[in-house]
Amino acid sequence: MKKMRDEINLWHDSKLYGGMEILRASCYDHSYPAHFHDEYVIAAFARGSQRTRICRERGVASAGTVMVIMPGEVHTGEAVQRDEGWDYCAFYPSAALINEVAETAIGGRGEVNFGGEGMRYDPLMAKKMLQASALLDANSDPLEKECLMYQVLNMLVGRYGERNQPGAVKKTLRADIRRATEFLHCAYQQPLAIKDIAEVAGLSEFYFMRTFQSQTGLSVHQYLTQLRLVRAKRLLARGADAAQVATDVGFYDQSHLIKYFRLHFGTTPGVFAAASV
Repeated sequence: MKKMRDEINLWHDSKLYGGMEILRASCYDHSYPAHFHDEYVIAAFARGSQRTRICRERGVASAGTVMVIMPGEVHTGEAVQRDEGWDYCAFYPSAALINEVAETAIGGRGEVNFGGEGMRYDPLMAKKMLQASALLDANSDPLEKECLMYQVLNMLVGRYGERNQPGAVKKTLRADIRRATEFLHCAYQQPLAIKDIAEVAGLSEFYFMRTFQSQTGLSVHQYLTQLRLVRAKRLLARGADAAQVATDVGFYDQSHLIKYFRLHFGTTPGVFAAASV
């Protein structure tokens, strides 16, 4: 069996601004399937290069690149060259936290955005983020960690953040697809069929599947799997048993949870739970 070369450390810090996930990774063989986060993804690259797709825009993030992905934006990631791989860190702050930082960093009114560029070459910002991720991994002082994270976010928002003015137009889901996603958020623990979800949207099954993917960037199964994994991470971070978590969030069993957890995050539920504080 081929030995995996990836070293992926993902953990949840419950004391960092009410809870935040942090990632430090060296990836070669792992590739991230299409997925989204409810939080921002703020990443910095130290070595190698990652091929990525954010929404429908493709690009390459190399050493010195800072990447910002807005909540809900579907994205992927894989090595440009498997023998080289890529090293990076990532933080996942909530939109509420970014908005709070923006109050002092840039002022203004409205929701924060980072313009049309998902990736920027900024070696200084990348270095600050990489140093912060290493210190957060090794530090147990909650006060020092919060100050360190605030310095990084304040610098990032101050450099690249903008405020949407009231009335700014945002991309929204069609009403029928929004009903379907709301249903999935409520019923993700249950065994579901396309027919059940399409009926909520008031659409035929095949038209619903095509429209759902066009609107969200994910198939219905990918979207539902994502919801289950997000809930699983929250429970695991609180110390819940992985086998019980699997059935509680809608997976068939623990092996089913492990399969998709490893596919999406490059690690196992047990390793994630053990690393979380």
